[in-house]
Amino acid sequence: MQTKPISDYLIEKASGEKVYFESDKLVNSLIRSGAGEELANRILQAISLELHDGMHTREIYRKAYQILQKQERKTAVNYRLKQAVLQLGPSGYPFEYFVGELFKARGFKVDVGKLVNGYSVRHEIDVVATNGHKQIFVECKFHNYQGTKTNVIVPMYIRSRFDDLNRGRNAVKQPEPMPMQGWIVTNTRFTEDAIKFGRDYGLTLLGWDYPQKGNLKEWIELERLHPITSLSSITRKEKEALLDKGIVMCHDLYQRMMNGEHLPLSPRNFRASKRELKVFIE
Repeated sequence: MQTKPISDYLIEKASGEKVYFESDKLVNSLIRSGAGEELANRILQAISLELHDGMHTREIYRKAYQILQKQERKTAVNYRLKQAVLQLGPSGYPFEYFVGELFKARGFKVDVGKLVNGYSVRHEIDVVATNGHKQIFVECKFHNYQGTKTNVIVPMYIRSRFDDLNRGRNAVKQPEPMPMQGWIVTNTRFTEDAIKFGRDYGLTLLGWDYPQKGNLKEWIELERLHPITSLSSITRKEKEALLDKGIVMCHDLYQRMMNGEHLPLSPRNFRASKRELKVFIE
């Protein structure tokens, strides 16, 4: 159920030749373009999620440079990022939507809160991300306090749900079923037992600083996707009112402002936040 090593993917060169993906070539090309080694490796980690057999080298490099350009345009917009994500509560739904936006940025079609038939029962999946080559079922575990950890009970429960979904899919006749993955995403951390269970049973765990490379914090920073709770120009009450209206992302808020939509902001904070938003989206 886990994604195979990136060096095992056969990709297509401009000549039509099929070769195994060489991560060093991508990293070196990014470094030659001005990226630091650490940033180049983080971009490689991001690209690995989208790799599939038959992917063209041109598409790989285009995606890599798109991420690089986001980094080079602005580098000082991640202040208080962890606290901003913690403020997406208390219901947890804004966090699910936020995670969905991260997958969209990586080229996935996303459904939030989707009902999917398993073999025995129907399951409500927090995020279903599909890109034509794989389908990822994501369970989002949101915590309001950064000291709270997601324990082993969660991956044990998710594994049973994933098995039922997988069995249900296999019961339906189809020529080549799309590869499936089970993910758990949390805005805090996992216990050691949770990490071990996830690793042993083929689940992908994504926490604030787990794994060491390609974690949630790095993903947000690379894609430059920030929740409206990152804004310092509006009050907490105004942030909560915006979240209640389903406005989670900075780019969504800015677009609604430009469309002239009535928003629960004071005139003064409306003007101030509009100026601040340009830092996050440009």
